Amino acid sequence: MAANQSSPGVVIQERDLTTITTLSTANVGVIAAPFEQGPVEEIIDIANERQLADVFGKPNDNNYEYWYTAAQFLSYGGVLKTVRVTSTNLKNAVDTGTAPLIKNFQDYETNYENANNNWTWASKTPGSKGNSIGIFMTDAGADQIAVLPAPSSGNEHEFVADEAVTAASGAAGKVYKYSIVLTVDTIVGDFVPGVSTTISIGGSNEAVTVLSWDPANKKLEIGLPSGGVTGIIADGQTITQGTNTCDINATIERRLYVALNKDSIAFAAADAVADTNSTSVAITSVRDEYDEREYLPGVKWVNVAPRPETSKFASEAGGHRDEMHIVVIDIDGKITGTTGALLERFIGVSKGSDAKTSVGETNYYVNVVKARSEYIYWGEHETSVFNATATAADGNWGLSSARQFNLLRSAAGSTDYPAGRTTLGSKNNATFYYRLASGADYAASGGVYTVSNTDVATAYELLEDPESQTIDFILTGPSGSTDAEALAKITSLVNIVEERRDCMLFVSPRRGNVIGLSNANTITNNIISFFDTLPSSSYVVFDSGYKYIYDKYNDVYRYIPCNGDVAGLCLQTTEVAEPWFSPAGFQRGIVRNAIKLAYTPNKTQRDRLYGARVNPIVSFPGQGVVLFGDKTAQGFASAFDRINVRRLFLTIERVISGAAKSQLFEQNDAAQRSLFLNIVEPYMREVQGRRGVTDFLIKCDDDNNPPEAVDRGEFYAEIFVKPTRTINYITLTFTATRTGVAFQEVAN
Repeated sequence: MAANQSSPGVVIQERDLTTITTLSTANVGVIAAPFEQGPVEEIIDIANERQLADVFGKPNDNNYEYWYTAAQFLSYGGVLKTVRVTSTNLKNAVDTGTAPLIKNFQDYETNYENANNNWTWASKTPGSKGNSIGIFMTDAGADQIAVLPAPSSGNEHEFVADEAVTAASGAAGKVYKYSIVLTVDTIVGDFVPGVSTTISIGGSNEAVTVLSWDPANKKLEIGLPSGGVTGIIADGQTITQGTNTCDINATIERRLYVALNKDSIAFAAADAVADTNSTSVAITSVRDEYDEREYLPGVKWVNVAPRPETSKFASEAGGHRDEMHIVVIDIDGKITGTTGALLERFIGVSKGSDAKTSVGETNYYVNVVKARSEYIYWGEHETSVFNATATAADGNWGLSSARQFNLLRSAAGSTDYPAGRTTLGSKNNATFYYRLASGADYAASGGVYTVSNTDVATAYELLEDPESQTIDFILTGPSGSTDAEALAKITSLVNIVEERRDCMLFVSPRRGNVIGLSNANTITNNIISFFDTLPSSSYVVFDSGYKYIYDKYNDVYRYIPCNGDVAGLCLQTTEVAEPWFSPAGFQRGIVRNAIKLAYTPNKTQRDRLYGARVNPIVSFPGQGVVLFGDKTAQGFASAFDRINVRRLFLTIERVISGAAKSQLFEQNDAAQRSLFLNIVEPYMREVQGRRGVTDFLIKCDDDNNPPEAVDRGEFYAEIFVKPTRTINYITLTFTATRTGVAFQEVAN
């Protein structure tokens, strides 16, 4: 056709007539299961057993049948699309408030990220594993600890939190905290931080508050009430908290914690400061508060990272003290196996919603945790704070960086530290501890997690669209705890494969029909009765097996269903031969990792099983555990009652339908039909050459594409196939003849 040009020239045009077909590789399995961790109702591609354990946790006594079905399939190669099933019992651990179920990242973004939550932090994975998470957070906090001498007479110093404090040197700030640290002895009981107590000063009982208690070092920190106390605290005085008592022993240190004003110089020794009663006192010495700040007993923040202060971004925007550090700890070792193990840390993150790093990435702590944390979700900003300016709201977190941000200052006392770690219970300090709790697993009954068939079906339905999810094998895992439950579960899965018509479902018998029974005939009857209730479908494969394996994660031996292995054998057949070869027999049907079978049928029992659409799995001495049948679950005789034929058609249908898609919106004429034939016929010849079919015919011409069909925009192609059949029955006849008989005579 001539190009549309207004003046002489050359136009180059291209037509692509190189469209070809490619052989389909069937290697994608699917399982939905109640794993102990991981996102819920989200499809995760798993490539090996190690990744399965990392993402969804290790097997436990309640889910090992599901877990090892997945693991055994992966041992044959391929990819497993894995979905964690939901349940009304599942909950994410939180630091406070009502535990929610945050299914996955999308659920968090949609329903929780911008909601008014009643928790500050939540575990990223639903389940009890989240209860092991501890979160420690700190920011700039107090700048200095100014050590003050004892009053020479009168009463104790009275420095009220948040009041201004200045010195003639020009140093200025606010009282972050004032406390008295006592060394004690004659200790009875265990003091509780955050709780009021009394101290006898000169014979008068005065009310004070325990801020922290370190029994190992016999250090008791107290805070004075508003209005101060009468008299001066001295050696030998007795402290009482209910039935807890101790005596002051010599060392008394009065600490004034100061948060410096923006651009102020630091306080120095000998600087005079005035308390709320305008009584002047000269500072004895000053220390950097951050050098002494701990997040675990004996574990200092300074060993994690330098003091969080003001980021470059906030400084340039006119902001102040936006930085903070967050560390996530495995408090009791149930996640990593090591108590106190560091799970992750976020250093120098910002309170400013617009904050950026030096390379332009977001540094807002909410966004950083959202993008990088594998263990926690953020829910709300902390509200127990030290107000940096006169108007508290001006320093709120989550606003732009052009402000002086409020600082962390705990107010809850004893709730800010883990049980048995009372040195973290210091009220009014800058280390916040959040121990997540209330995370809940699936309900368990009879040694298995109980998940409803509705929840299981919902999980599998995430993969029911063949255009968005390419899958080849659906694994059932355990069928169910009762026949009725199993029937409902498997029927829903049969509906999926019948709707998709591009994959196969693999089903093992119900555990109660096989395990714990010693009579093989009873087991045979149970299996046949069970599978007789299930629908007929050429897209489904039944097996007879439960195999015995070693569970290395729990150091026990367990029986697990074999449907993961049968699907794995189909996958392996594709890799070592062709998808249209049978996965059964001694060439390609050896089941891996089997110590023994719970039930190995004899010839008579195999005959009964095979007639009932069940593929026997048999242990042959010296030859291993073998899949000894290649039937589909189709209830009537046809070519599609064999696995290899069904997989042949699945393969060629997927390839040819892909070629057909390239014909959409092209010209509907003889030339296009010829092009389609030129694509498909070479592929079918290759399938024939590779023993998939014995003969084929492709009809795509004017006969099956009449003018009226063309006018409707329709395109028809008919593919006739003679599939190659497998050998299922062998008869060997041995004939003895007399010496003088010619073989030609008897062979005929």
